Amino acid sequence: MKTSTLRLLRLPLLSVLVIATLSACGSPQYVRDTEEPRIDEYTMSLRFDREDLNRLYDENIDQLMRSSIVRQWDRGDSPVVAIFPMRNETSEHIGPQLDTLLSKFETDLVNQTAAAVVSWESQPDLLNEVRRQQSDAYDPTRLAAYGRQLGAQYFVTGKVYDVAERINDERRVQYFMFVQVINVSTGQIHFQNESAITKGLIR
Repeated sequence: MKTSTLRLLRLPLLSVLVIATLSACGSPQYVRDTEEPRIDEYTMSLRFDREDLNRLYDENIDQLMRSSIVRQWDRGDSPVVAIFPMRNETSEHIGPQLDTLLSKFETDLVNQTAAAVVSWESQPDLLNEVRRQQSDAYDPTRLAAYGRQLGAQYFVTGKVYDVAERINDERRVQYFMFVQVINVSTGQIHFQNESAITKGLIR
């Protein structure tokens, strides 16, 4: 077997399964998860997939729900909380995946805490402005102004960075995610949790 510089990161690739399937069946075919129960287990790109999102969600939601700020909300403050897009500071196009992760947080905040959660997705102009701010020169004071515009006292957001490396035909991307709860008025960070994921393309 060929020695790989990323041996420890070797991941099962769906392409291997697809090639094997094509060899056996002779033609490609579409499948759903009920027909191929392991389809969600295969890694198909360096971006986040459902397995990655579930892992990031599990690593963050427990910490968030047990945080002092959420316990404070549940003791009677019942604040208005807005969820803003995460800053994507990586080389990968993972914006939709980050929105999916925030929507999972939103669901739990609505159903399991005393916070009144504002739906920013229903305000497209504001959302577009927040996205522009987060993709250009990040200005937390502007973000706070948007939070106040929504009547929010806190916003849940985050940021994602990566370290991407390429050696010959192989690639490795290490993601670092920081989920935050920020006080709109003061800018104080009341909660922050770090989680990490590594994905690779090996030969």
